[in-house]
Amino acid sequence: MDLTKDKTNAILHFDESGFTGNNLLHKQQKIFCYASIECPHQEAQDFVEYIIKKYRIQNGEIKGGKLLKGVKGKRAVDEIIQNFKGRFKVSVSDKKYALAGKFFEYIFEPAIQSVNSIFYNINFHRFISNMLHVELSVRGAMAEEIFEDFENLMRTGDFEGLKALFSSSKDEGISPVLEQICDFAIHNKEAVVEELDGYVGSGAGKWVLDLTNTALFSLLAEWGQEYDQLTAYCDQSKPLSEDQEIFNVMINREDKKYSHVAGMDSPITFNLREPLNLVDSKIVHGVQLADAIAGAFAYACDNENQDEYAKKWRGMIEEHVIFGSVFQDYDHLDLSKLEVQRNAILLQELTERSKNGHSLTEAIGEYIQFITMALRENPLELQT
Repeated sequence: MDLTKDKTNAILHFDESGFTGNNLLHKQQKIFCYASIECPHQEAQDFVEYIIKKYRIQNGEIKGGKLLKGVKGKRAVDEIIQNFKGRFKVSVSDKKYALAGKFFEYIFEPAIQSVNSIFYNINFHRFISNMLHVELSVRGAMAEEIFEDFENLMRTGDFEGLKALFSSSKDEGISPVLEQICDFAIHNKEAVVEELDGYVGSGAGKWVLDLTNTALFSLLAEWGQEYDQLTAYCDQSKPLSEDQEIFNVMINREDKKYSHVAGMDSPITFNLREPLNLVDSKIVHGVQLADAIAGAFAYACDNENQDEYAKKWRGMIEEHVIFGSVFQDYDHLDLSKLEVQRNAILLQELTERSKNGHSLTEAIGEYIQFITMALRENPLELQT
């Protein structure tokens, strides 16, 4: 390791694998991966040209999606990964779980936003998101229909076209928890409409479910912990072209701030030297390297892939995949835990308050303290 390495300015390249825009239920593209690599332009060009020549890659450009279809291509990608080990960071998301998280953000959040930190600090958002992911994965038609309606809502802003999401009708096979979540959505429709009015369906709002901006921001924040200033080169992207405001406010920003949620401190600032550079990967070779890495980790994180390369790259996840990557964690549904029992009771309380037209936020902190103490004395008795 080079201890004299310059930590003042990083030249970073970014690209993605699994981009399907707002369609997070895409059948073939289940994983979204956004990769970043720290590498000066000349070094990137030299290495790309070396790989293309060594592996006789057609069309003079490294494309991870194509290379991963064959053994020789996987060897080429693996050589890139091994050569730049320790110099790249990756954000990976399971799209179904990401959609479940977006559901919480846009259906639950508007109604509780005045005290949302209380809910985040007890992992209520993770309880809801993981429960929705279970429903989406195994329950079938009703859950699928709700999420398709939600996607349509977020993509078009067309509230009139909603069927299952804000309908009071119930499917006979619906689970009690999903029924509570549906009831919450039905009775808090006005808060959702008010929050999203005029936002979705136009401009940057067209990409409200896309994961590109969130992943890029998180990666830059992580790099900002290592380098004083960052210069970012990103493959051309429609979501990034529509809106860069969140990144422009970070230009020449030297302060370091963190969010504190659920016991974790996460960086939320970084110092950009200039606006994002949206570039052609044929010209900026570092983006080709990022493309290969993104493809490799998307491949590795799909459990259907069990070849030697998938297993090898999975072994590198802990070192290179950043905190904040979006994957389900069913520990948040383990009803033997006090936290999960509390969140299940809290969902029921919020649903009842919604049905009865009562405030969702009034004295909610005291209510949470009350059920916490009650559960410590008398945990729920669960059938095993």
